[in-house]
Amino acid sequence: LDICEILLRLFTVLALSDSGYSCAKFKSCLFADNIKLVDKNIPIEIIKNNFNQHISRNWTEDGIKESIIEYDKNLLVFINEYIFSKSKSVIFNFAENVNIEHIMPESGRNIATIRTDGGISSKEEFNGIVNKLGNKILLEEDINKSIGRDWFKTKIQNSIKDKSGYKDSRYAIARAMTEYPTDTWTKDDIDKATNKAVERIVKFIFNVQ
Repeated sequence: LDICEILLRLFTVLALSDSGYSCAKFKSCLFADNIKLVDKNIPIEIIKNNFNQHISRNWTEDGIKESIIEYDKNLLVFINEYIFSKSKSVIFNFAENVNIEHIMPESGRNIATIRTDGGISSKEEFNGIVNKLGNKILLEEDINKSIGRDWFKTKIQNSIKDKSGYKDSRYAIARAMTEYPTDTWTKDDIDKATNKAVERIVKFIFNVQ
């Protein structure tokens, strides 16, 4: 597990980097530590420390934070779910049919009203926020297809058993959303959720306890 998490931390940085895998920050580092991994005389702690030093030497927390805030793809949604689940001592085991759920929908017949209720004044502003990390979670595929364009209030009040909400999901963040203190999901909520994900992932990458 220690080695898997070390690799996960480095490849999370790779997902945020403009550099390719073949650059020295990734490939050369991994090759060097791979030699240590097969040497039974080298403790895991030494390899972990090497990775910690390598990450701290080549990247800064502020730089990684900026990259995550601007991130609009999907790989980090899985990382965010994994770290959140671990913090809650919940087993993280996603199904093959997992989907990326947009809490505030990307589209739909009610999208104009949903945008207005969310405090978003224009389509341009909406496009800049809807794919932020804080607006995306993991969810069962068949549920996602059923509720993807529904109102936030509907999603948090109903169950996946009826294919109508987040309750009883296998994914920890979706379940946590059902206890959200309000039944509206605004741009401020997306920003807050994004900032929480940023702090979570930065601490993971830099091995901050």
